[in-house]
Amino acid sequence: ARYQNELAGVDTELLAERFYYQALSVAPQIGMPFNQLGTLAGSKYYNVEATYCYLRCIQSEVSFEGAYGNLNRLYDKAAKMYHQLKKCETRKLSPSKKRGKDIKRLLVSFMYLQSLLQPKSR
Repeated sequence: ARYQNELAGVDTELLAERFYYQALSVAPQIGMPFNQLGTLAGSKYYNVEATYCYLRCIQSEVSFEGAYGNLNRLYDKAAKMYHQLKKCETRKLSPSKKRGKDIKRLLVSFMYLQSLLQPKSR
């Protein structure tokens, strides 16, 4: 269902997500479904959701090696976004736009901090 979504343009994301959660209910020790859920999450919430899924995959009893690369790519994106955010000016924004920027700054800063706290073993 996920590949149908990516390749054929058919909106099957919810179906794919359901299948991955079903796989976890059958074999919770396998990390691969978490890796796939991270891929499905894409860049939602500035990659926080995908990061959670990749970390769960890595911490699973039977992890998936590709999750390390996926996680490192997200951390690289977070570092770039963090350094770009430091340059942004928010004083002249309306309160609603400032709130949106503040939320983005919080999530990106969290991701950047997470990347700094991760061991560099892989």
